Amino acid sequence: MRIIRLCLIMLLLPALVQAAELSIFAASSLTEVLGEAAQAYQARHPDDKILLYFAGSQALATQIEQGAPADLFIAANTAAMARLRKTGLVEEPQLLLSNRLVLAVLPELRSQLSSIKDLARPNLLLAVGNSQVPVGSYTRLLFARLAQDPDYGVTLVEKIEMNIVSQENRVKAIIAKLLLGEVDAGIVYLSDLAADNTRQLIAIDLPAQHNPLASYPLARVTESRAETDELIAFLSSSAAQQIFARHGFLDGGAE
Repeated sequence: MRIIRLCLIMLLLPALVQAAELSIFAASSLTEVLGEAAQAYQARHPDDKILLYFAGSQALATQIEQGAPADLFIAANTAAMARLRKTGLVEEPQLLLSNRLVLAVLPELRSQLSSIKDLARPNLLLAVGNSQVPVGSYTRLLFARLAQDPDYGVTLVEKIEMNIVSQENRVKAIIAKLLLGEVDAGIVYLSDLAADNTRQLIAIDLPAQHNPLASYPLARVTESRAETDELIAFLSSSAAQQIFARHGFLDGGAE
């Protein structure tokens, strides 16, 4: 009888000790770096499984509003996070990472495009983010700040905007057009030029005083799994921050 009872316990044990499945909804610009961070977390927590879902921050916020089963939300701007916080769908957010915009150009155009002012040249083909996504809204903020500075001015910005031939919903689409030679330059995140397939592109710094800091807030989704706390603690650890830095991200307090 004791042997039978032991066998039953052994059969039931896998059902009793179930791995936690944690769903992270994250901005698409975090695709590679979060993939590596998730692997590092699972190496430390082999019983847990991380499910990653990437899209634009606004689209992810909409999915969470519609009841998508997320445990953790990492946005590429504060607006999408504030929207969910206002309705109580996420808990108090914390700043996880930051990023900056850079001008990415093809190597053969490096001598012709050395600063933001060169984007006003006639017949130049420029790709930027759509105004509805974070990279696009940060780009418009950059333009607005340049327009107010006498060293650049409204006329320069208008000429730059006339050269915009592509407005993309994802930074990776801007990178793809650059690599295919469909555009001459693109405004992307610093971290996007850390990937192996983008190392051939040249990064040109934008005016520091006008370059907005892109913030990546993180928040636990209300009523998420208890294990989410351990995941947040790991993403905030020095081990995870080293992974983020290797992918070109700045820490949350960078200025």
